[in-house]
Amino acid sequence: MEDRKLNEAESLDLIAAMIRNARTNQRARINCNIILVWGYVSVLVSLIVWVIKLYNAFSYSSLLWLLIPMICFPITKYMLSKDKMGVTSYIDRSIYYITILFVIICSTFGLSTFISDFPALFIEALLVCIWMVIMGILLKSKPIIWGGIIGAVVSYTLLFIPDMISQIPLFALTLVISIIIPGHLFKKSISQNV
Repeated sequence: MEDRKLNEAESLDLIAAMIRNARTNQRARINCNIILVWGYVSVLVSLIVWVIKLYNAFSYSSLLWLLIPMICFPITKYMLSKDKMGVTSYIDRSIYYITILFVIICSTFGLSTFISDFPALFIEALLVCIWMVIMGILLKSKPIIWGGIIGAVVSYTLLFIPDMISQIPLFALTLVISIIIPGHLFKKSISQNV
């Protein structure tokens, strides 16, 4: 790169571009960390529910699925409050409201399993994968998009396992494939672009 003197307009454009890039990278890190929190907590709760169901330790163990939004939503709010930029973009608001929508849908859907019998884990896994594809599109992250797509394909294997207790480890694996691995790949790509 050659050294040359910038005029006033070029200097202001360069400063504005640097501020936009810093804001985008900070928001991307926050969004990535939020995605990873949801992924790790979901996998951990899945494995806890699986162990409890495996040993019949608690008859209402399905209620433990509600721990996911109860833990992750306050953490998400806290992480968003740490945003130093102070200005939220349309994409930021879209990500936030789409996440709330999916949390409400998945939580109410999970509660409906007490009323009716249907392949709940398959549908939940598919919903999470759709959420991840949408997040990947909004964040412009190919690993997240592909993780969601691959996770959706893997989630169909849940239909071939008749016993829900046996489905839970595969459900957790689907979450690892669709959330955790793509989240780390996305985080690594942010660090390289700074």
